[in-house]
Amino acid sequence: MTKKSKFKRLTMHSVLALSLMASAAPMYTYADGVQAEAENVFDIPSIGSVWVNNSSYFEIKNVRLTPGSDSNLVTFAIKIVNGSSSDIQFIDYWIKLQTTAGAKFTVNVIPQDKDKNLIPAGGSQEIQFYASVTPTSKLSDLEFNVIKWDFSATDYQKVLGSLRASDEYSTVAPAGAKANFKIAKTTIQGYIKKATTSSNEENYLPSVLLELQNTDSRSLKLPALKFMLRTADGLTYPLQATGVGDNTTIDPLMKKEIALSGKLPRSIQNEGWQLVITEVTSTGEDSNINAAIVEFALPKSQGDQTSTEKEQSFSNKDGAYVTKLESIQRMPWEDEDIISAMISLKTSENKSMPIPNLVGYIKLDDSVKVDVKVIQTDNVIGLQPGKEVRLQLLGKIPYTYDFSELTIYLQEKEGTTTGTGSSSGSTGGTVTDLVQFKVNSEMDNLPLVNPKEHFKIGGVGRSGDYTIQSVNTFPGKSSDIVTAQVEVENLEKRANELSKLVAHFKGSDGTIYPAAISDIKSKISPSGKALLFISARVASNKSSDITQLILGEGITEGKFTQVDGKPDSYVNAVSFFLPSEQKEALSAVKEINLFPYNLKVNKVATAVDQQKITLKFNYELEKDAQYEVNSEDYKLVVELADADGKATMSWPLNVEKTKDGATDGKDTLRIGKETIELTKNDENFIFKVTYLKKYKLNIYHQYQGEKKLIASQDFDWFIVSD
Repeated sequence: MTKKSKFKRLTMHSVLALSLMASAAPMYTYADGVQAEAENVFDIPSIGSVWVNNSSYFEIKNVRLTPGSDSNLVTFAIKIVNGSSSDIQFIDYWIKLQTTAGAKFTVNVIPQDKDKNLIPAGGSQEIQFYASVTPTSKLSDLEFNVIKWDFSATDYQKVLGSLRASDEYSTVAPAGAKANFKIAKTTIQGYIKKATTSSNEENYLPSVLLELQNTDSRSLKLPALKFMLRTADGLTYPLQATGVGDNTTIDPLMKKEIALSGKLPRSIQNEGWQLVITEVTSTGEDSNINAAIVEFALPKSQGDQTSTEKEQSFSNKDGAYVTKLESIQRMPWEDEDIISAMISLKTSENKSMPIPNLVGYIKLDDSVKVDVKVIQTDNVIGLQPGKEVRLQLLGKIPYTYDFSELTIYLQEKEGTTTGTGSSSGSTGGTVTDLVQFKVNSEMDNLPLVNPKEHFKIGGVGRSGDYTIQSVNTFPGKSSDIVTAQVEVENLEKRANELSKLVAHFKGSDGTIYPAAISDIKSKISPSGKALLFISARVASNKSSDITQLILGEGITEGKFTQVDGKPDSYVNAVSFFLPSEQKEALSAVKEINLFPYNLKVNKVATAVDQQKITLKFNYELEKDAQYEVNSEDYKLVVELADADGKATMSWPLNVEKTKDGATDGKDTLRIGKETIELTKNDENFIFKVTYLKKYKLNIYHQYQGEKKLIASQDFDWFIVSD
């Protein structure tokens, strides 16, 4: 090597050492003395230069080693800088590669550069090379010899200089750094925006979001690239890429995000991982090489700690997604409890995306597996940029079972058409692990709604506003019927059937009472309202302890329950505190509020003969027309009772219409102003009456055979009241 060659090499190594030391903590100091960290950008270092004459040199750069099964592949570039006044013919020179022990390897020019021979005076040229070396060879074992053909010399060649990569030489961009490299001879800057690792019982599940920016002056159509993770032991595992296709182009200064995902066995170490990108280059008609073009160090893996994060990313063949654990609740269901995990899903790409076919399961204390159904609670068929869809995972456990830790596993199932909503136990298709969430046994509380306040239940397409209008207790002999009148407003822009609800009353001591719900089968118009009666039979000594009503949307076999269906679980649960009950009956019957009805009574008259008793009165029945109701919930009983209570007689009345929908029955109170005459034959009634002076007219609200007194007033026999 010439003196200049030695000096040039020493200078390059010194500059490299200084640059590496500086890159450890790059800082800038501004005029005001404030220091700011510089952007961390990695360029693969040159291993040195060899002078070929007094003003021209060959620089060996971009030296990489790509491991293979039978041999390793070395790729490198020679930058020829011609500082002389005459042309340089590269055909007069060559690069020879050998180990320090003397083993020699054949060096080849990639076909795309085979015609690069003339380097004009004052110009430069870059030529790419490759060579196959033994699988045990390392870069630090190799010598790059720059020779000039000289037929007067021994072996017809003259060695101009030899270069080796130092033991500290690295082609891997540090974690967090951007890396400059080339794809198809176009300069690109790459950056790992995000890297997370979750795991299941068998595998680590890495997810990497890679950003590529075209820093060149021309557009780049991405060639076929391969992505893989390389472990600290040198093992490589393929990654699936989304966000790129056969026609993906990156224009100058534009950026492109690529989502990468894969799986690695849990038996390997989860640290020291590297992302390696390779490009396939043709070396002839029937041959090619697959060489690394850039390598990134991934941040140190923290094992399963990422599973404790509430927001995680994954990708599949369609693109990159972000999931977030919104809440996890434990809800009552008969003699079991439902574990309900709400997860939001959105796309991290600027395009519409399909909703994956998601399945999953829950594990308690890393030992007890609970099958779940995945329910899509929003009525949408795809994901728009910036929008999200909510999912719920539902599993059942005995209500007495306690645990200390819970892990939610979210998976994607391909090869079936069941769609989101199937369970982890369904057969067929390929299941791929995506993410997992680990939480402790402290469940999120159900949303609590104060009396008379409103709460929105239901996702997109089924949204409704709920509030409790009133509470009533219908006493029985040993048990009472507790009812809650629930108002529902349709918040959608189309007529909608009411969600099939599941309801439970809850006592102050935590006791749960399953409740029945009256049916309203007609659709509710936009901004229209309906009134539901929700009821449960409770022991008489416990009915006054009922304090809350839990409501949720019914689910049947993984889908929202249809009008005539029977729920097997529920989602979107919320707990309403019950308002105070109006227990005292009105002291007059002239105006009775039976929301949404209002009943006014006057001109009450009675008549009695030896066999027949007649009760006659005028009434006006009004109804708030914006409400849909089930008329079976509003039956009345009119009772006539003598002053001493020994003689009584009663008539059941329908309100507005009968069970069959008829409005002209003689025992039906119709909307508007009417007169009703009620008669009953009882030849013994007159003998039970002590004095024909005063009687009580009692009006009851009757529900499922039990009744509650809502109004009572004294009248004189045989006199028409005002």
